[in-house]
Amino acid sequence: MTADTIIHRLQRNGTQRPNDPAYYVKRNGTWHPTSWGTYLSEVRQAARALIALGVEPGGTVSILGFNRAEWVIFDLAAMMIGGVGVGIYTTNSPHEVEYIVDNSESSIILLEDLGQLDKVRQVREELDNLEHVIMMKDNDEYPDAFSWEAFMSKGNEVEESAVDARLAQLDEEQLATLIYTSGTTGPPKGVMLSHKNIAWTAKQAVDMFNIRPSDSTLSYLPLSHIAEQSFTVHGAITAGYQV
Repeated sequence: MTADTIIHRLQRNGTQRPNDPAYYVKRNGTWHPTSWGTYLSEVRQAARALIALGVEPGGTVSILGFNRAEWVIFDLAAMMIGGVGVGIYTTNSPHEVEYIVDNSESSIILLEDLGQLDKVRQVREELDNLEHVIMMKDNDEYPDAFSWEAFMSKGNEVEESAVDARLAQLDEEQLATLIYTSGTTGPPKGVMLSHKNIAWTAKQAVDMFNIRPSDSTLSYLPLSHIAEQSFTVHGAITAGYQV
């Protein structure tokens, strides 16, 4: 029996309705659509790049930035190859960023801009597990950080079959993401959510609100929050609606 994960649902959308819009990004005041077919291709290319950079099943990667398509693509790519995505709030201090990256044992971090890169630079010597830093779009490449384009091009070093092999081994019970608590009563704790957990929750949310593929939603809460992931990422992929 084929596993029913968010990643398998993404694969289905990308192959069965490749030309339908999946998400929109606003540029110069206009919303520009990306289709399900292109969305799937972006995730698979990022998955190949993560393999090229050494992410193994169970390996963790962190994301520090506000809501962007690259945030979601990177997170899904990690899940696709059996890895684990870890969102970090954009307002976290360098020390707080250090704590989560270190506690999650992340080997790679994706950053939104120079401001977030500066936080990582301040604590880089303390992050023994961190091997690579990647910037989101609209950033240059730096001696200590890949540009988004350079990161994605790393995927060309890995065959598509490598992603398919990882996907074939994906188990519903394995860890899919870590959601860190606010830390108001002590250091943040990483809540462990399995593929089965997030897939089941997304299906319940879609059924509860009777969401259909013709619906759309606006992504505005921080993606490091599980509620936003449930409707921007997992729910959207489950129901096939537009973000």
